[in-house]
Amino acid sequence: MTRIVDALAPRVDETVVEIGPGRGALTEEILGRVPRVTAIELDRDLCALLLARFGAERLQLVQADILDVDLTRLGNALAIAGNLPYNVSKPVAMHLVRDRAAIDRAVLMFQREVADRLVAAPDTAAYGPLTVLAGLAFRIERVFDVPPGAFTPRPAVVSTVTRWTRAPADGLPSEFEAPLRAVLRASFARRRQTLLRNLRSVVPGGEAQAREVLSGAGIDGGLRAEAVPPDGFVALARLWPM
Repeated sequence: MTRIVDALAPRVDETVVEIGPGRGALTEEILGRVPRVTAIELDRDLCALLLARFGAERLQLVQADILDVDLTRLGNALAIAGNLPYNVSKPVAMHLVRDRAAIDRAVLMFQREVADRLVAAPDTAAYGPLTVLAGLAFRIERVFDVPPGAFTPRPAVVSTVTRWTRAPADGLPSEFEAPLRAVLRASFARRRQTLLRNLRSVVPGGEAQAREVLSGAGIDGGLRAEAVPPDGFVALARLWPM
């Protein structure tokens, strides 16, 4: 836990948010560095345990599903930490992309396979919509792996701690987020198909319009989606018929 907090480097003058504190192992470590933590926890019994352990003066507790929490209401330039279970990893990552304007940085632990997707390069099997969206909104780096033996009970997988630093505002312009999500959804719908085949089935003008959009973005329609770098998808989103 110390290494996670070291990677986050929380400051006493900022709002520190923990996602899913559980029984408070990471919470305790964070509170050794800052006077107060905002913790988001869904389980009612765990909320009671956390309040009894740390007190309401040091722990601002939000009893809710993280996916239902508007992070922009918690403050500006948030520093976020959390150990995310596999089943909510992608939705939480996309939630951070949505609320990125409120986030300065985050240190998040995922199952290693999810971390691989977050930092994947084009032309690899792990590269996909999650890579593109999260990578445009944040600079994401792998910090260290955590073996199964570090946890009780012991999981069957290796975990990876990642550090997220918010990208400049123009990395993912808000006006292109919706069309970009649509482009990615269509482009990766059938990974073994070419972009032209995938896009022609969803744009209103069929193959002719798909060719026009691809040409305007400077992208070869014979490529598969995994071969297109993030800026290529942004170029497609700028021309995408909504």
